[in-house]
Amino acid sequence: MSADNQTHATNMPLLPERNPFAEPGEWFKGNLHLHTTNSDGDYSPQATVDLYAQEGYDFLAITDHNRLTDPEDVDGHGMVLLPGVEFDGGRGELGQTYHMVALGVQHEVQRLDAATSQEALDQTRSHSEIVFLAHPYWSSLTAEDLMAVEGYDGIEVFNTTCERGIGRGHSEPQWDNLLTKGRLTMAMAVDDAHFHYWDTLGGWVWVKAPRLEYRGLMDSIKRGFFYASSGPEINNVVFADDTVHVECSPVASVALVVASPGKGWTTDRLRDGGDRPLITEANLPSVHDLIFRIEVTDERGNRAWTNPYKIKS
Repeated sequence: MSADNQTHATNMPLLPERNPFAEPGEWFKGNLHLHTTNSDGDYSPQATVDLYAQEGYDFLAITDHNRLTDPEDVDGHGMVLLPGVEFDGGRGELGQTYHMVALGVQHEVQRLDAATSQEALDQTRSHSEIVFLAHPYWSSLTAEDLMAVEGYDGIEVFNTTCERGIGRGHSEPQWDNLLTKGRLTMAMAVDDAHFHYWDTLGGWVWVKAPRLEYRGLMDSIKRGFFYASSGPEINNVVFADDTVHVECSPVASVALVVASPGKGWTTDRLRDGGDRPLITEANLPSVHDLIFRIEVTDERGNRAWTNPYKIKS
């Protein structure tokens, strides 16, 4: 089923505002969170950019702690460099600090001076175009913490350094809790690399944009025209009648994860034991008026995640 057919399907998803797999443009790979010697990383900004360029990334955000690393100071080797900062401020119910990644920061900003978590988020938002909460599982942010603040665009569903460092890199439960409560939050996969150990090249986003340039990438991220991955690729998602058709790189399973009790579907339900052959496409029963997302898992356990959808009846 071609991407052209998607625009003719009825009951198109509400979030993203349109299905990114049906949008014109190209897919570009990038990392949205990492650190250099300008804060607590072990690689210089140029060495960091060199690494990602050598690995074929299309864009990169250097997000040093409470400090803007100017993209103009490094050679991007053809990559688009997004100016960013990781701020911290405010406290959760367990006393832990919120960490917020800000993209599109255009000038140096001093450390936040915020009395509450919402003030910290508001200050971060005032300096940037896009804000997402970093590593909610690593930070032990509770459901109440995530619901207590408003104005962020997404959360990190996967963080490489948190996973390889302490085994707390996956934040699907935190994300799904937000979705279950009606908070239509996007999700990013990132490295958050510091290079103290090999905590890089493990999480990224694929962004659908008309061309490889700053404005188009930022606009597509804000509109949800991307998906997150720690390995697999999602090549197409098609909505037709009561079926969601998914095409992907070879994976062990495809899941339609629904933000409602007892709802959803995975391709494992179609198996009767024995071998688990890899699949590259699947047709899953659709759901209406409920928030859901697509998640694929390869044979090594690496995953890819779409942003949430909701289809009208």
